[in-house]
Parts: sequence; C-alpha cells; structure tokens
Amino acid sequence: MFADTGIPLFLKALAREGADVRAGLQIKLAGGATIMDSNQIFNIGKRNLLAVKKILWANRLGAISEDIGGQFSRSVSIDAATGRVILSSPGRGEWEL
Repeated sequence: MFADTGIPLFLKALAREGADVRAGLQIKLAGGATIMDSNQIFNIGKRNLLAVKKILWANRLGAISEDIGGQFSRSVSIDAATGRVILSSPGRGEWEL
C-alpha cells in the first residue's frame, strides 16, 4: 500500500470504527531515508514524506514527533497500549520517538 492510498483508507477505517480521528490520534513519523539512491535520482523517501505530510495537512492533522530523512534505515516497534514508538537501526541502537 502506498502513502497516498493507505493513509486515507486507514483514517476512514478508524472513523468507521468510532475513533475521533482529529482529537484522538498521536501521529509520529519515521522513515523517508535515502537508501540505495546516493545520487538522489528517485528521491523515494522524500516523495513519500511529502505525500504523507500533504495528506495529514489536508485532514488537518499533524505529527507530534518525527525522525525522518537521512541515509539509514529504521525499524519501528509500537506499543499500542502506551503509545511508545521505539526506533532502531543497525549500528545506531535504539531510541524512542
């Protein structure tokens, strides 16, 4: 699924299940790195981030924290009960978003 289709579908599914999308979400963004594109020809990470931010803006939503861009991959772990988001990357360890 892509940002321009997946996020709107996700927001609609949340609303359909009764979530207060505007007041009840804590949005945290991670990713958008430039990996295997050192010449930045495709800029896939940057394009994805712009798509996500455009969709959030159109829905009057914004992120409360971000760890985006750069030239390293991230793995994301989410604790749904607490809202904690833990990122990790080889050689960089773990950190909380």
